[in-house]
Amino acid sequence: MTQIEGLNPFRPGDGQRPPYLAGRESEQGRLRKILAEISAGRPPAANMVMYGPRGMGKTVLLNWLVDEVEKTAKHNRPLRTVQSTPTIFPSLKSLWNKLISDDWKEKLWPNQIELGAGGNKIVWNSKAPDDDDLVSALIEECKERPVVLLMDEAHTMEPAFCQALLNISQQARQNAPFLLVLAGTPGLRHFLSTVNASFIERSNVIGIARLDAQATADAIVKPLNEHGIEIDADDLERVVEDSQHYPYFIQLWGESLWDLAKQKELQKLTSEEITEAETKVENRRSNFYEQRRATLDDLELLPAAVAIAAVFQNTETTTRDRLKEIIADNLPADSLATQSVNEHLQTLIRHEFIWNPPDSILFEAGIPSLMRYVLDRQREHVQKVSPASLA
Repeated sequence: MTQIEGLNPFRPGDGQRPPYLAGRESEQGRLRKILAEISAGRPPAANMVMYGPRGMGKTVLLNWLVDEVEKTAKHNRPLRTVQSTPTIFPSLKSLWNKLISDDWKEKLWPNQIELGAGGNKIVWNSKAPDDDDLVSALIEECKERPVVLLMDEAHTMEPAFCQALLNISQQARQNAPFLLVLAGTPGLRHFLSTVNASFIERSNVIGIARLDAQATADAIVKPLNEHGIEIDADDLERVVEDSQHYPYFIQLWGESLWDLAKQKELQKLTSEEITEAETKVENRRSNFYEQRRATLDDLELLPAAVAIAAVFQNTETTTRDRLKEIIADNLPADSLATQSVNEHLQTLIRHEFIWNPPDSILFEAGIPSLMRYVLDRQREHVQKVSPASLA
């Protein structure tokens, strides 16, 4: 027996930093390389686009990047990060107010700014500078102190705002170390292709996918070991397999295992605790799955999703053409009349039921176990409606 001290280090949720960030060494290496370049005053060759299904850890990686910028700034040229979402900065004016520091506003436009309420914030008045002046100011500021703009949930941007932002980035990068990082769900790539900014195709693209088995094991066992909690290799393998190597589920498992160890004052978790934790994880995971399934049903995409899930039970990847055939065969006639098969495909991608990583033309399941859940629920429904059909 032992007393497990402190708060649970595992925090399954939205963008929470895991106690051990495992399996992202490749992505971190690419980001560090770009930071080193702009810290040396070299403009990046392209924007950075980061995408993947929800729960894979995109926001976590963005937060890591902010921390990394602070570390880099201690040894090289100071960098500045601006972290945002489309809801925080819904307009270019609000974004410009954040991108250009108050010092530079005072320096460049001393007669065109005024103190806001309380005298603690500098804002532009009605004679604010035009877009060309703003871009020029951003370039000058970046030459002195490079700026990294992180736009999370980028797939929710308004097209006009996105196009303007991409053009600003291109102009700034031609003259100064300015880096734009766009992060979003799998639908981000298609969204960016619709805003008439062809140079986005030459961006640095990072796909945030599920972890491998070893990284999954490390993400679970290392934080447990730091609190004096051990788990047998066979039991750990069982946990790793059940997690589907999906970062959100990894945190669910870690949280449940840590809670049980603390509750029972155990230094070593046995198969009994694994089974008990599995029940808790499965309950929360089922709620998660049912929300996804209900969304597909509301969109009249559930029959197509069921058919796609059946295909993925026998393969890990499939082609775009095969997916379009399945969708065409499993949509109501009136649905096909109002939307094309390709639009329905993009809807399934936006909702992360399927996705294709940047280094592949083939599609994968967003979460394999979600597909199994969709199939199981469909079998239950068929059995209730027509038990004899399953005999």
